Amino acid sequence: MDSKTSEQTPEGGRAGGSAEGSLGEQLRRAREARGVNLREVSEQTRITMRHLEAIEADDIKALPGGIFNKSFIKSYARYVKFPEARAVELYEQTLRERGLHTEEVATSPQRSRIYMGESARSPLMTYGLSALIVGLLALVVYAGLNYYRRTQGEQAGAPAQTPTPAAGQQATAATPTPPPAADGFKVQLKAARSFWLTSWQDDDKKKRGRFLKPDAPEEFEPASALNLHYDQVSADALQVTVNGQALKTPTDTTTWTITRDNFRQFAQ
Repeated sequence: MDSKTSEQTPEGGRAGGSAEGSLGEQLRRAREARGVNLREVSEQTRITMRHLEAIEADDIKALPGGIFNKSFIKSYARYVKFPEARAVELYEQTLRERGLHTEEVATSPQRSRIYMGESARSPLMTYGLSALIVGLLALVVYAGLNYYRRTQGEQAGAPAQTPTPAAGQQATAATPTPPPAADGFKVQLKAARSFWLTSWQDDDKKKRGRFLKPDAPEEFEPASALNLHYDQVSADALQVTVNGQALKTPTDTTTWTITRDNFRQFAQ
């Protein structure tokens, strides 16, 4: 009675194998000789249990295909101390006996379906959808710009509205608005010619006397007042400005007190 199965060769050996057995059988024996189970091999090689079981069962078509098959077989053989070159040789022998090549090994059905689904889409349809999306985006941007420009133009052309007097109030003639008060109190002293000048700020009793020279103007920022003492004959040589406004130096006194409240009465 003929006991040979579909996987046996005419010589009586299993496909892809030799007297020692097929690739899967030899890898399984090497693993058992080391006393490890498939779970340990999976954890150490990062190969799934499903693929390891397919290798030991010589189920080549259950592997992912391509270069992954050889990589899995080498990793498995390396971990169980089986010669890697021998494992690859047995793998290629199995492919030849089954009329397959490395690049022809079928991948899993899921990957095949995904690939077929992607290839079924027409490139022209993809380009058409892309062009339609770009056109819609351009139309939206163009409409937004037109709306913005129209709104800005309406706002620019709208006449300014004059506030209406409240009930019970009468419109009054426009009155001149007084200029705003100058910020701070800054006094600058200049000399048309050198002369002796004594000054002190506010109520300070400490007086400072010196020659005020034409090339050395002085500036002060007193809290409330600046006191100046000079000879009447030197009054015409003293030039004073407060907050940038020129003042006229009094000639009928020798002591001039300038405050933030009275300096405007000396304005020229």
